[in-house]
Parts: sequence; structure tokens; C-alpha cells
Amino acid sequence: MNAETGVRMTLVAVVLTFCLLTLEQSASAESRDRDCKQAKGKLIDVNSGNAVLGTITNAGILNGTTETIFNSPGFPTPDPTVVTFTGNFTITTLHGQLKASNVYLYDLATGHVTVMSRIHPDTSTGRFAGATGVLFFSGKTISTNPFTVQTDIAGEVCLANE
Repeated sequence: MNAETGVRMTLVAVVLTFCLLTLEQSASAESRDRDCKQAKGKLIDVNSGNAVLGTITNAGILNGTTETIFNSPGFPTPDPTVVTFTGNFTITTLHGQLKASNVYLYDLATGHVTVMSRIHPDTSTGRFAGATGVLFFSGKTISTNPFTVQTDIAGEVCLANE
């Protein structure tokens, strides 16, 4: 590893640490004022060509279908097999729609993926209107034809109206 790559990796680590600490402080303040529910479940996403459609199970109020519309190209990272990209994410449930912005880290060599999903309180609907929080997805590609990814869900959804 050369000096420039080391500096880049250190900068990425510092930025990620700051973001996680900021999110943790924000989430703990939110938890006192809202009805926050721990998120846990499974998501299976299938790339249909025009969009990525999925199904969430074992997740209580988040059980439903998903749609992801990617809104950036893949950007390289200091690791040559890992790319990052973003997308708009919608979960449709019996209780309304939860809308979020996703940031992805995907390892092309291993098929591992991790996603941070920040909930949009102003565009979510039904029970999720005004909701805040962050969801985390972690998993792996399970098929390449069609391209299918299975992830575990963690995080917290803080409902505004309960």
C-alpha cells in the first residue's frame, strides 16, 4: 500500500466514524421523544433489469415489498474490488410506505454488500409519515441469474404518530 492509499483509507475511516457517532447521538435523542422500534428481518432483492424489487419477511411492521431505483454510478474505493453507489428505496407495507436513501458498499469479488438506509420522514406515508431512523442491511449475492441478494436487516424506525 502506498502513502496516498493509506491517507485515503484513513480519511474514509475518520469520516465513517464521525457519521456513525453523529447517527448514534441523534438516534438516542430521537428514542426519548418517539416510539422507536428495533428493526430485524430478511430482505431478498432481485434485479429485474429496470428496477430492483424485493420482499421483506420476519420484520413485523416492515414486512412487505421493496423497490430500489439506483441514482448514481458505482464509484471506486481504495479497495479495488469494492464500489459504492446510492439509490432511492421504498418499502411498501400494509401500514404505508417507508421511503429512504441508501448508500451501498459492494464487494465485486466476494458478493458481500452492506447498506445504510436513512429514512425520509417527509415522503413516507401512513403509519410511517414523519418516521425517522436508520436501517442497516448486510448480506451477500445468492444468485447471478437473475441477480439476487439476500440481506439481514438491523436498525431502528422511530414512528412519529404513536
